[in-house]
Amino acid sequence: GTPTFMEALAANGTSNIQTSVTAVTASKRRFIDDRRDQPFDKRLRFSVRQTESAYRYRDIVVRKQDGFTHILLSTKSSENNSLNPEVMKEVQSALNTAAADDSKLVLFSAVGSIFCCGLDFIYFIRRLTDDRKKESTKMAEAIRNFVNTFIQFKKPIIVAVNGPAIGLGASILPLCDVVWANEKAWFQTPYTTFGQSPDGCSSLTFPRIMGLAS
Repeated sequence: GTPTFMEALAANGTSNIQTSVTAVTASKRRFIDDRRDQPFDKRLRFSVRQTESAYRYRDIVVRKQDGFTHILLSTKSSENNSLNPEVMKEVQSALNTAAADDSKLVLFSAVGSIFCCGLDFIYFIRRLTDDRKKESTKMAEAIRNFVNTFIQFKKPIIVAVNGPAIGLGASILPLCDVVWANEKAWFQTPYTTFGQSPDGCSSLTFPRIMGLAS
């Protein structure tokens, strides 16, 4: 039969649920070590895609289930479920479809042991070699449109975090309605490390959630 909402969560590795997002500081070294222990299995991604009847998307898997839409990051154009314009456009498209159909809510999660590694910097850097100003403007616009889609989505968005959530992968979480994280999830926003300004409205949402001191 059609999997229930809770079965979908359990299948995504969130059977042990935490009902709040805890700020976790972790070094780049720890992230590399975690990846060695929990390799991103391409066979798992293939298996998930094989069970779907439609191959409409390249970087995400969308399952229309009883009463809700399940969107999973399963990137092929980037590694570790990181976000480039192609990935962001597909997520936006799936959210726009869910906004217009009979879905009561959206469950957002990921395939593999990593939730989302934030922006795909390699993708962006490669395109800065041509026209730096033009490509920077396009990058900023893609991120703005992506974030605005979460802000403007009127139905509940439930996020199941099954592993590391870094940068934009962490900063979009407060824009959703409920975040469930399993014991393997951790969160990092290395903006100062990379000389990057905070994204995803996190300069507003993080102080409101965690307090100004944190």
